[in-house]
Amino acid sequence: MEYPEIGDKVTTEQALDLCRHFKLDYLAGRIEAHPELYKHWKFDGCSGLPDEIMGLFTGCDWRDITYKCCLPHDLCYGYGELGNEMERKRVDVKFSSDLVTKAGMKEWQAAAFLAGVRIGGAEAFGLSFSWGFAHRKQT
Repeated sequence: MEYPEIGDKVTTEQALDLCRHFKLDYLAGRIEAHPELYKHWKFDGCSGLPDEIMGLFTGCDWRDITYKCCLPHDLCYGYGELGNEMERKRVDVKFSSDLVTKAGMKEWQAAAFLAGVRIGGAEAFGLSFSWGFAHRKQT
């Protein structure tokens, strides 16, 4: 599987392939059912955390964090069901667990990531990394 580089555009077709790769079958089904509802988006790694913050996480493998944790989390966020806070919370808890089990983060580091995601990723903000960011705006 070829992963997008930071800054690459991710098409809906690529996202579908990535969802299948990461065994996010419920998302693949959602995308396949209504591909017209989604737009292309830019992969920003771990939402472009600044170097000052990244420096707190020494001893972690950043490639693992980016591609084993942040990319699947971004897929879940991008194609998450709008207004579904239970799905969002489940996705965030899985992300925190993956940071520890797949990327070797310490639990306190993963908790810091989780806190940032819970605050900054709220759908209401409508940011490029907020819940549901790959959905086309409904007019």
